[in-house]
Amino acid sequence: QDQRSSRYEKFLRQHVDAFDPSPPDARRYCNLLMRRRDMATAHKCKHLNTFIHSSANQIEPVCGDGGEPAGGDLRLSEDPFPLTVCELQGGSDPPDCDYSGSSSTSRIVIACVDGEPVHFETQVESQAGERDQP
Repeated sequence: QDQRSSRYEKFLRQHVDAFDPSPPDARRYCNLLMRRRDMATAHKCKHLNTFIHSSANQIEPVCGDGGEPAGGDLRLSEDPFPLTVCELQGGSDPPDCDYSGSSSTSRIVIACVDGEPVHFETQVESQAGERDQP
């Protein structure tokens, strides 16, 4: 139980930010949030990280009716989510982690355990025209 909830808490810390649905400056956002969420520290810089700009309540259904199986414990979301992808810039080392940021709206692939998201796998770009369908 404890290990499961800690994986869920880690998922929330690393990937969920409902407070800022579309940051105007993705680079500044990444540099701030990666530090605030303990992924850019004096000792290490996480290379790549995706933030989902939705609440846990909006993401959890992907583990059930809001998602489809994507192999193993992975689930593909039916709906797209607003995302910011933060990528470490070459030549930046701790403690001076420097990130670029890019925003998009994409379907997400996450791993679920007992109905809770525990891992962000990837994002899936919508096919052209696909998002126009009801």
